[in-house]
Parts: sequence; C-alpha cells; structure tokens
Amino acid sequence: MTGCVLGCAQQGVHFAGCMVYDGKHYDFPCEGCAGEPTVGGTLVCSKCRGRFRFALREVADLIGRMRSLIDPTSAIVYEDRARRRGSASPEAPAPASADLIDASDALQKGLWRWSPSGGWPRSDAAEAFDDAEAAAAGILAHLDTWLSDEDDVFSLYRLLIERHPANEDGVREAWSVQDALDKWGAERREQPAEDAVAPSRALRPERLFDEQSARPIAEHGDALLGGEQAAAVAGSLRTLQRWRRAGEIEPERTAYVAGRATPLYRRSALLATKERMAAAKNVRDEGGRYAEADAA
Repeated sequence: MTGCVLGCAQQGVHFAGCMVYDGKHYDFPCEGCAGEPTVGGTLVCSKCRGRFRFALREVADLIGRMRSLIDPTSAIVYEDRARRRGSASPEAPAPASADLIDASDALQKGLWRWSPSGGWPRSDAAEAFDDAEAAAAGILAHLDTWLSDEDDVFSLYRLLIERHPANEDGVREAWSVQDALDKWGAERREQPAEDAVAPSRALRPERLFDEQSARPIAEHGDALLGGEQAAAVAGSLRTLQRWRRAGEIEPERTAYVAGRATPLYRRSALLATKERMAAAKNVRDEGGRYAEADAA
C-alpha cells in the first residue's frame, strides 16, 4: 500500500531516516512524515477522497448561488414575463464583481470538460444548477477510476479542492470549487428562529431570537420574488409594503425590470415574516396590547 499522492502524512508516524531519530533538538520537529495509506484502489487517502466527494456534492448549489448573484432576475419566478410594462428591453441589474463572474465561468467550464453527459454550460441560475448537478453526478460515478490515475488526480485536485490565494493585488491565478466555497459559500444562513415575543416599554412587540437555532439552507429552490409574486406570498401588496416600512423585512436585491426598480425578496424570508407577524398578532391581549408570550 503506497502513500497518498497528494502528500498527506500520518500524524506521529515517521520514516526511519526522519530527524526525530537523530537525537538532535529542532525548533520545528517533524510531526509525521510517513504517507497516509491510499484507499479503494485509488492514489489518494480516505480524507482526500472525502474532500473530492464533498466538493462535488456542494458544487451544484454553489454554482446556482453564484449565477443568481450575478443575475438576480434569473432566480425570479415569473408566471408570464409578457406582462412587463414600459420598455421592451429591461435594464440590466447592477454589475456583478469580476471575481464572481470569473469564478463562475471557470467552474462551469471546468465541470463541463469532465462531465460525461456533455452540454455547454448555461448562464441562467436554475439551468446552471441543473448542468452542475448532472456534471457532478457523472464525475462521482467515475471518481474512483479517475483517482487511480495520477494525472487525473492532480487535474481534479486543481478544479475541486486546491486553494489559490489571492496575490497582493487581489488576483488569483485560478479558481477552484473550494476557493468559491470559501468566498461565497453554497448556502446562506437563515434568520434564527424566534424564541418569544415580549412586550417592550413602548408596548410594542420586541422580538427575541435563539441564535443557536440558525441553520444553513440551500440557495437553490429559495427563489427571489418581486412584484406580484412577492405580494401573493405576503398576502397583499399593502401588507408587504407595511412590513417593509416597519422594518420587518428588507429586500435582498433590487433589480431593474422594464426600467423600474423592483425589490426582490427571498421566498423563505417572506414566509418567515408572515409566520412571525401571525404569531405576534396571536399574543395580543383583548385591549390591543401585547401580552407576554409563554417562554416555556
């Protein structure tokens, strides 16, 4: 059994010629130099194999998120885009960062080159997610075969898990899935669950949160809604406007659709606010003041 081709070493396990056996003192002694054993007929250890698999499981949500950040309108659910009023050519959203565009382009093309299913990568957020998911599934199906070839190991390593730090000018020589996960993440944190609604000095509801209850939720499937779609989830446009004036909800992005500024809200944020406002209404006493919620 040979050691991991990516250079992983076993903690506290040394070769016979290691410095730890020469009786001398070193400021930085070797902590382990014997290679980690490989697994499954591949050239990598179990830890590295797991890192490859993790990156491939995360990449579809990552690319879907990146594409929705580049063009938020591609994540909006429209029942009928023909209902747009005004100019026939809607203005583009605010430009995305060069890093985001470069990383998305590099990862999508990198997956496409390895994908057994083929197909040129698409730019729409939902379509990009589907493309990445199909490509990742195909790569996973052949992963152990490719990890048994040294050239393929290093090629996949550069695409999936190698970190490329930015230089002093903020420029990276390349982008990997791990680089993008470190910078943008495949998931975003949802607001912590509301623990109680307590009366404040002004007899207004004071929201208390259990910070430990926050959980990551995948970006894909949590659509950005604007206009009639957002109002429908809230109950009415007037209700949504009231929530925003009261500071109960803030749009995630603002896009220009048919030349008009359109605030975009995550479906999950709309549903959470709706549930929170309904709960606040239920704790009001008969006189219209907020009763103390039962924390138990």
